[in-house]
Amino acid sequence: MAIIIASTMSDSGKSTVTTAIVKLLGLTPMKIQNMSLNSFPTMDGGEIAFIQAYQAFAKGIEPERYMNPILLKPSGKGIEVIYFGTPIGIYSAEEYYNKIEELWWKIKDYIRRDVIIESAGGIEPNFIDKDLTLVRLVKEFNLPVILVLDIDRGGAFTSAYGAYLTLPESIRKNLKGFIINKFRGEERLLYPAVKWLEEKTGMRYLGYLPYFDEPPIMQEDSMNIFEFGEGDIEVGIIAYPYMSNFNEFYAFSKSNAHVRFIKKPSQLSKVDLIIIPGSRNTFESLVWLTEKGFIEYIRKKPVLGVCGGFQLMGKRLIDTYGYESGSIKEHEGLGIFDIEIRYDKEKIISRSWSDIKVNGYEIRRGKIKYLDEKPLLTITKRGYKEVNVYDGAMKGDKLGYSIHGSLFSDGGKKLLYELYGIKVNTKSLEEEIKDQSEKLANIFKRYINMDLLNQINT
Repeated sequence: MAIIIASTMSDSGKSTVTTAIVKLLGLTPMKIQNMSLNSFPTMDGGEIAFIQAYQAFAKGIEPERYMNPILLKPSGKGIEVIYFGTPIGIYSAEEYYNKIEELWWKIKDYIRRDVIIESAGGIEPNFIDKDLTLVRLVKEFNLPVILVLDIDRGGAFTSAYGAYLTLPESIRKNLKGFIINKFRGEERLLYPAVKWLEEKTGMRYLGYLPYFDEPPIMQEDSMNIFEFGEGDIEVGIIAYPYMSNFNEFYAFSKSNAHVRFIKKPSQLSKVDLIIIPGSRNTFESLVWLTEKGFIEYIRKKPVLGVCGGFQLMGKRLIDTYGYESGSIKEHEGLGIFDIEIRYDKEKIISRSWSDIKVNGYEIRRGKIKYLDEKPLLTITKRGYKEVNVYDGAMKGDKLGYSIHGSLFSDGGKKLLYELYGIKVNTKSLEEEIKDQSEKLANIFKRYINMDLLNQINT
């Protein structure tokens, strides 16, 4: 039987629990609706949330569009809606919710016995009638639900009881169990509260996961940004609004670098390398960089710009149709590279390979026009198709290109070492995910009642 992993709040550990169960029970990951700026391409050019791709790789299968039928990406002027991997437009919240019934009919065909469905961030009374990620699933498919409770923030048991009471009575019986996440201390101290919640709700206690100083899997939520790495080279990633695909930089966790996410220019004074990451709204991000006073540091220090970060380093950004910024506009870029960026209606969504082995994936509307600048590389393959597309640029200690995830590739590691002396020791992205998920699965088995979990899943 399919099973739902839900919670009372965002960043509670649903993705961690789902990944472990995918690995241990061989279920297929799915999240009906995910709001995230961290995404990943399927091989056929569909865009889904990164964490569902991560969970697919953890199982040892290719990510597919149906694993995240609805991906929502805040853009500043609304929400970009990606439906089964294809962008269908930018909507207001009201417009999106008016389309829910239309979107649901195709989604329901993919609810199978072998899927584990990660729910949305919380259970809120004002969204009960619009919720596709828990309420609708239980009503139509009678699926069992496990709650993940973040005890580190406090109020875990009372929030669980509140969620139970908030749900319609017809659905409460489907709440079969709960897992305590981020626990520090002796388990016996939980027992009075565990007994209280079991008696109040009928849910069964499945066990707990301990608190980790660093999350056991690559995170997708901007709430999770933290400093990491123990090397001597200081790397500062600028955490501007609409920062996207920042989890690609966790490759630095196996390197001679120490990484921090930066929100104030003064934090860059001792940084050896500045990274300008991807952005869902490059125009808003550029204005933010200017207003906050980052530009002086960017001009003076070594810089790596990836995708949107690379685009910001050009001379001019032109949003011909308003798909990037929400309105038709032009803006002067940083002028580091002699290139012009035009944002097209069509979005490039692909797993990508280049002639210098800077490999990874592209998710962008920005098309690069070279004025008086030499391309760094040629993209030779996108998904299953052979292509010949110039990309990237390098000038002194300034480097930029459009390919995300390159630090897991040989060419990306080589550039980073030759230009900045940073030695990244990761395997490929897929191999790193496999290793992480295996370690997580072993931890999960140690602390969770697998027999009870299997009973719920039958």
